Amino acid sequence: MTHQKTAFYGLIIAGLSYGSAYGNIKTELEPITVYAKRIASPIEETTSAITILTSEELERMQKSRLINGLNLVPGVQGLSTAGQTGNLGSVLIRGLSTKYMQIVVDGVRLTDATNGASSFLGNSQLSGMTHLEVLRGPQSVLYGSGAAGGVIGYETALGSGENTSVSAEAGNFGTFRSSFLTQGTVGDLSYAVGAGYFETDNDPRGGLRQHGYRQDFETLALEWLAREDLQIRLSYRGSQNELDIISDSGFGASPAAIDTDTNLFALNALYDVNPWWSTRVTLGYYDEAYRADFNGFLLATDYDRASLNWVNQIEMNDQFKIQAGLEYARSDYRNLNGQDIDYRTTGAFVNGVWTPTVDLLIEAGLRYEDHNAFGSDLAWNIGAIYDLGDSRRLRARVAEAYRAPTLIDSQAFNPGFGATQDANPNLEAEQIFGFEVGVEQDFGDQSLGLSYFQQGLENAIARGPVSGGSYQNINLDGTTEVSGVELELNGQLSDEMRYRLAASRQFKEELIDIPDMQVSVDVSYQFEKTSIGFGVTYVDGADYGLANVTDTYTVGRVYGSYELNDSVTLFGRVENLFDEDYLVSDDGFLPISGQGRSFVIGATLEW
Repeated sequence: MTHQKTAFYGLIIAGLSYGSAYGNIKTELEPITVYAKRIASPIEETTSAITILTSEELERMQKSRLINGLNLVPGVQGLSTAGQTGNLGSVLIRGLSTKYMQIVVDGVRLTDATNGASSFLGNSQLSGMTHLEVLRGPQSVLYGSGAAGGVIGYETALGSGENTSVSAEAGNFGTFRSSFLTQGTVGDLSYAVGAGYFETDNDPRGGLRQHGYRQDFETLALEWLAREDLQIRLSYRGSQNELDIISDSGFGASPAAIDTDTNLFALNALYDVNPWWSTRVTLGYYDEAYRADFNGFLLATDYDRASLNWVNQIEMNDQFKIQAGLEYARSDYRNLNGQDIDYRTTGAFVNGVWTPTVDLLIEAGLRYEDHNAFGSDLAWNIGAIYDLGDSRRLRARVAEAYRAPTLIDSQAFNPGFGATQDANPNLEAEQIFGFEVGVEQDFGDQSLGLSYFQQGLENAIARGPVSGGSYQNINLDGTTEVSGVELELNGQLSDEMRYRLAASRQFKEELIDIPDMQVSVDVSYQFEKTSIGFGVTYVDGADYGLANVTDTYTVGRVYGSYELNDSVTLFGRVENLFDEDYLVSDDGFLPISGQGRSFVIGATLEW
């Protein structure tokens, strides 16, 4: 037996033994997922590995940025290899880089072949959202190109009842954050309006002399209950971001000023046509403007994406239901290099869920998608869940996904520094075949999830040298593989104590070098008006496709709050307790260190 299988089966035995020990505690699980089927569905019908983090849980842990919240999900790492807070972000899911995943907010996909997710990830706040969902593994049947690693999704929240809150916090490194949120109802209209400001000077070290970041952000959600069977929702999320950097890689100080503005509008109509047919229509518009001045060298991009998707869920009978939909999107991308790209996609999908017995669920789906720049693709998936009884389930899934080349992959590009990229109009879409098996166990207020996954990439896109010192993106021959195991535990050990553990072990990583092992643990305790908690994260060293391997590090955090009265709550936290001098990335020119120990105190006023 290989060491991979030994580790996998060992974790299963350990997890099931742990579950049996707590079998007498009442179970309480998150029942609904919005993104597993693109329409609200029971989480028990999800054959993919999925993690759901509620807004209450993230607020309790004082996690306000998307990229930080993702580190509580097994198989996922959120980080910035470009710098500290405010710089371009990255998310690795199951050994695949950012370009292999999608971000969907309020039902609207934000990225495609013309624009990546790095700017959004570097700037996204979690304020005013209901919960965060992370689907892992190939998801192209429901989400199309670029969803081979998984999908990250969340919805803008609408509160119940009249409520207004103001929060402010301050700490070292010139850090300050404030936010405002008011919500309520007027007749059949529910509303929530939020805004905030965030700034930090970060903790520049070594060759990074200055790293100041400023951000304004806004959220709006309106929901009109037009009829008992019809809800119409309008939401907006926007941010204005400024990053000022001075770096020195040994050739003298080099200043940079980067401004990024984002705007997302979503209009959703949810209609129950009859007791067995529900439909959701989403109109979305996202724009992103990026302006950068690197010591006189200017970069500017403008990206606009308008989309329409129509999703239906039809219950054919007590045992069989389908999700089916149509999508259309059009993007416009422009930059200072003279690129002006019109990119269009059209897709159709169907996904069926069959429960032939009370113990067995079978899922199968198919998608066709056409890209005006790269032709058409097909994706499929087949999955099953078997209920073993005693709140224990086995999961298995196989799927084929695809990633159309980005236009930056295929076109010529002269960055103004470094090697020039030559065009390669013959690039083909990457095909990703993946399978996973998993076990889930609910025991009282605890939940365990364990998954083994393996994915193979055909036609993987990578850089290839060209004569004259330039390079060209090419399709690699053969199969590039990634595989690993994920463990997730979360729940309540008592009425006062909550915890969450996410652990990942990577076996194969033939695409890029990522950490072999990652572990994140968070534990909190609530008694009367006081809450305290701590978290620990361990990450193995990796080079992330750069020049040098980063440090293996362990960082810790503590946080707490105290309810002074019914209206005022005081809170505080300390980040990076154990290791404040570790290497995040090193491209051979400018090593990037992690942020040092930070202290934050704040207060929330609610009425």
